[in-house]
Amino acid sequence: MAQNLKNDVKAGRVPMRGVNLGGWLVAEHWMTSASPAWNEVPEHIAKLGEFKTMQHLGHAKGDSQFNQHRDTYITEEDFRDIAKAKMNTVRIPVGYWITGFDNQPGGDPDGWKVYAPGAINYLDRAIREWAPRNDILVLISFHAAKGSQNGNDHSSPADPGNSHWSHYPENVQNTVDAVEWLAKRYNNDAAFLGIGLLNEPEKTTNEEVLKKYYHEAYARIRAFSDCLLTVSPLLYQQKPHDSDWARFMQAPQFQGIRHEWHRYQVWGYEGWDKNRLINYAENDLRNEIGAWTGNWLFFGEWSVASSASFNNDDLRRYARAQIDAYAQSSGGWTYWTWKFYNDNLSNNGWSMKAMLHHGIIQL
Repeated sequence: MAQNLKNDVKAGRVPMRGVNLGGWLVAEHWMTSASPAWNEVPEHIAKLGEFKTMQHLGHAKGDSQFNQHRDTYITEEDFRDIAKAKMNTVRIPVGYWITGFDNQPGGDPDGWKVYAPGAINYLDRAIREWAPRNDILVLISFHAAKGSQNGNDHSSPADPGNSHWSHYPENVQNTVDAVEWLAKRYNNDAAFLGIGLLNEPEKTTNEEVLKKYYHEAYARIRAFSDCLLTVSPLLYQQKPHDSDWARFMQAPQFQGIRHEWHRYQVWGYEGWDKNRLINYAENDLRNEIGAWTGNWLFFGEWSVASSASFNNDDLRRYARAQIDAYAQSSGGWTYWTWKFYNDNLSNNGWSMKAMLHHGIIQL
């Protein structure tokens, strides 16, 4: 079943319809503050991400706390619930430390050792047990690169607020090594769909270096695998005519590529009321997607969360407007995120589990 579904998704016959397992293998405090991962960690450190948190805790405390977090936050029950909701894909964020090596000298070649070991065991379980048993595909998202590609907590920076990924060749080469290693590890697993090659590179990232990285990663992985690969532009380049990405790595020379956008209506939309947001999703968003001429779009992250006040009927309409807009793309989408730690199904727009429970998102 998983193999047939994978073939259909790769061929564009079936779009991805899924959700992110955010905060699991790359911890984010704002979604998981109730988790044991953050025990005895001051909030000002926790909000900086996993590197600074583990640096504060040390392995004696941190390893067991993060293992507790990984054991309890996402389980096979979540995969069953995702499948019951008629979704076919989970996008799983990972960090460069998951490989357990760094073969590139320079920078901090021992940085990966700061993290709690063993995250790979959970990814193995997801791809080799939980996903195939529930007819779900797994797209790995390379969320946290060595040197950080955006400086944000979800890239677990050693230097919070700053991005050094593209400034040092050893960072880029570590990323190539890591995505190649992941593709080789899972290439023969029926539930392994592919890899998002880099999550949300910010404008501090050198665009030329980024594009060269995508070419190198593609060449290394295509030497043995036809898995799906997604490429993300710089975060501000997510409209059809603001860059030359529509001409990047196109068929027939390049195969099995999706162009990844994250079109949140949150940051930069502060102060917009519900009617303006709904109108935007029904018109502007739909038109911008329709105007795209590059590789098939994949919306790796989106949400109904916003700063506006919605009643449930209007929020349902807003969700439907976004889903209808994204349906124009053969690549499909994955919502951010599945749930918060100890999700109590409150009306939390970031939690797809809660939005499904309340009938806000209807698939």
